[in-house]
Amino acid sequence: MFAIVAAFKHWRQYLEGAKFQVQVLTDHRSLEYFTTTKQLNRRQARWSELLADFDFVIQYRPGAQAGLPDALTRRSDMRPKDRGPSLMQEHNPGNFQTLLKPHQLRLAATGILTVKSDITDKIRDALPRDPWTSLLLERVHLGSAPPGFAINSMNLLTYQDSVCVPEVDDLRLLIVQDRHDSPAAGHPGRRKTLSLVRRSFFWLGMSKFVHSFVDSCETCRRIKAVRHKPYGHLKSLPVPPHPWSSISMDLIEQLPPSSEFTAILVVVDRLTKMAIFVPTTNELDAPKLAKLFLRHVYSKHGLPTSIVLDRGSEFTSHFWRSLSTLLGIENHFSSAYHPQSDGQTECINQVLEQFLRGYSNHLQTDWSDLLPLAEFSYNNAEHASTQLTPFFANYGYHPRFSFDNTDPASLPLFPAARSYADQLKQLHEYVRGELDKANRRSAEQFDKHRLPSPQFQPGDRVWLSADNIRSLRPTKKLDYRRLGPFSVSEVISSHAYRLQLPPSMKIHNVFHVDRLEPYVANTIPNRVQPPPPPVEVKSDLEYEVEQILDSKVDHRYRDPLFYLVRWVGYGPDHNSWEPASNLTHASDLITEFHTANPTRPSPTPCETPPLSSFFLGGDTVMTRS
Repeated sequence: MFAIVAAFKHWRQYLEGAKFQVQVLTDHRSLEYFTTTKQLNRRQARWSELLADFDFVIQYRPGAQAGLPDALTRRSDMRPKDRGPSLMQEHNPGNFQTLLKPHQLRLAATGILTVKSDITDKIRDALPRDPWTSLLLERVHLGSAPPGFAINSMNLLTYQDSVCVPEVDDLRLLIVQDRHDSPAAGHPGRRKTLSLVRRSFFWLGMSKFVHSFVDSCETCRRIKAVRHKPYGHLKSLPVPPHPWSSISMDLIEQLPPSSEFTAILVVVDRLTKMAIFVPTTNELDAPKLAKLFLRHVYSKHGLPTSIVLDRGSEFTSHFWRSLSTLLGIENHFSSAYHPQSDGQTECINQVLEQFLRGYSNHLQTDWSDLLPLAEFSYNNAEHASTQLTPFFANYGYHPRFSFDNTDPASLPLFPAARSYADQLKQLHEYVRGELDKANRRSAEQFDKHRLPSPQFQPGDRVWLSADNIRSLRPTKKLDYRRLGPFSVSEVISSHAYRLQLPPSMKIHNVFHVDRLEPYVANTIPNRVQPPPPPVEVKSDLEYEVEQILDSKVDHRYRDPLFYLVRWVGYGPDHNSWEPASNLTHASDLITEFHTANPTRPSPTPCETPPLSSFFLGGDTVMTRS
């Protein structure tokens, strides 16, 4: 509207008192109603008073119908200062003339990218020594070569202006390394690397060679993001046979203090989905956990046969493992960095946090008082998997909710479960059937976004995702995407594998298959891969030992025992003598070396420490002091 007012002010002498009605075209439809609007602000009122002296009408016209822009629709001060040629003149096809043909451009690129002259000389000298290129040279000289083959001015055999590379002296390897590994190339993928090589060179089987080179490039595997769907179809835990025979437990920690509580223990029955919320503290250890379990689970539902747990220290402690063994409870721990192993409890944690978020006070100091209501609210709500409330699935009836004058005996039951209400056994069979159906539905949807799990065997090498593994580098943005490669030491299941990690990596060594990527071994002779990066050890960097080769004693040093070490990813020229004190994280390799070489110098055997005992939960445990 401001533009219309400005236009009438600028051309007032032409428009005021005109014998014709002024037509104003705009692509802003709402301006059509300006003259009929009943409510105007002060600025619009001033504009309306100014425009009252003119006879005009505002008409809407879409911008697509406005035609080509003209000078009136463009600001004059935006014209280029150099007064250069207009875009229409600059891009007029008549202003262009083809000076170089495509094959000439390809030749120029060959001249620029054919790298170093020593490689050119090596190719020229190797041409007669390769059966394929020597035969082609002979046929070119005789004039009977296949179409496209020729000899250029540098006395090199070419095919369609690309230099033919013989299979001699690793020339092909050197060329692909230059087009892939160099900073100017930047470790491109298959297609781009092949395009860079094809620009200047040609040989039979080039695509296969380049694909093999790129697929087995360890640097690419470390630095590049995964572009395929995650591995591993959904593998649901088996449905328990009866209520509270299998449960899951988890902790919600780091909550604001509430009546001296700072955490919540969440216990869920995996069949009926009934949950127990217990307030506790962040300092919960295994003995305290056992007391809470005794008070809130065992006293009401007896001992379960299995418990699904994450890898919190209170669950993985020696005390809890020993107690579970004595009670006949099988612990199922989640694999490292894979919370989906106990997705049920993780979802219930979200529901609980949502409840507390909605009802806690401003200071968030009363959440512990809200836990009983949160527990009732969750257990009295219908579960999507079973189509029943956890309370009804566990006890066979609905609890009285708030004020309700309805006779409990006349309350309608879940239609599909009406015939099972009198017999809990049949009701639980119904729940199991519903859970089986829910698992199948979940798997059907989940597997659409997953690839089948690759089957690894002990000894296979794999890459490990670095997403959740801390490093000493300044930012995760520029850190390696994958670590390794590491060897598979044990097959836990079709979806979980134990890896042979360096002892210095203080993380659990069982991983879900979606954390792993298959390692593609190098099949190109004489190719040397870059060494792997060091691993983090107690806020420092340490290189991984591959093998202990020898040992010696040098009494000039305070630590006289030395080992000859071969480092992972480094050649024999990097082998070094290291004092035994530097190899505390390679004790397994040292033991393996001395077992195979009992006559070589070894550490002085230590005396076996005497046995001592201490009391743990009423049981006497023997240990070495």
